[in-house]
Amino acid sequence: MAQDTAQEIAEALAGISDVPAAAAGWVTAQDMDFGVAGTRVVNGSDRVQPDDQWHVGSITKGMTATLAARLVEAGAITWDTRLGAVLGDSYPDMHPDWHDTPLRRFLTHRSGMAANLPDDTAAGLGTAPRRDYVAEALFAAPIGAPGEFVYSNAGYVVAGAILEAAGGASWEELMRIHVFAPLGMESAGFGPPQGAVIEGHSPRLLWGVSAAGQSPEADNIPAMGPAGRVHLSAADMLRYLRAHLLRDETFLSTDAWETLHAPIGEEAYAMGWGVGEDGSLVHSGSNTLWYAVAYVAPDSGRAVFVSTNTGDFDAVVEPVDEALRSLLEAR
Repeated sequence: MAQDTAQEIAEALAGISDVPAAAAGWVTAQDMDFGVAGTRVVNGSDRVQPDDQWHVGSITKGMTATLAARLVEAGAITWDTRLGAVLGDSYPDMHPDWHDTPLRRFLTHRSGMAANLPDDTAAGLGTAPRRDYVAEALFAAPIGAPGEFVYSNAGYVVAGAILEAAGGASWEELMRIHVFAPLGMESAGFGPPQGAVIEGHSPRLLWGVSAAGQSPEADNIPAMGPAGRVHLSAADMLRYLRAHLLRDETFLSTDAWETLHAPIGEEAYAMGWGVGEDGSLVHSGSNTLWYAVAYVAPDSGRAVFVSTNTGDFDAVVEPVDEALRSLLEAR
């Protein structure tokens, strides 16, 4: 892609088979630009709009970690607060190996918790409250040693429960108060976007993609919010990325930003971010119906974001990577 603008990059992505729509954008300290292209539903006539919300999947993890930093700064909790000290009384059937696990290990995927609950267990929870998911996760023994890297959606749900206990409100409400509102992310919400909006798509058995709709089944179960259920507009995603790019000291202290972005071990995973040798931050996200990537490049003074409303990874992963590279130089 040799395009010069974010709009042209989005149009090129939306021109790929099985990619109904795309958003592409970049942000610096002073400027921001993004473009959207394609249709809200495959083969539809309703064009995607600039204010449409995009589901960003596991990019949510960095947002949950950012919430944790805000609560640490507020004195509600510390990075080293032990799980048992916060949730021990609420989960008497917790496996004893979890009691001394600190918050930071859940946020860096080093708690030893499995990636997910068993599929049948998670499906059986449906719209049950988060505490039911957490009870299942904490009843099971760790599958990894303390400090060992095991990427874990379940671990981020538990982290969310710790933050709920410390903050005295649901994870969703805490996100609105401590992350979305201060950064001006007015479009941000949870689950599938609702109303006359863009929809995610799943690959068909033989070819093409089909719209997933807006029912609860068009996303992971609500309990998994802290691991990956945020949706928001392209502009609001760029506002969030700008805060991380600039390490905005009106939002978090230098020490908090350092903790969030510090890579650990050979996996070089920080808190909700993979970290490059040059200090760049990256994370992808997908609930299998959308695919998005955020990339923060401090050396170039720019952060970029690409999102598509398709779960056809064979069609979209390489073009999205190319689009990200183009956005780093887009005008």
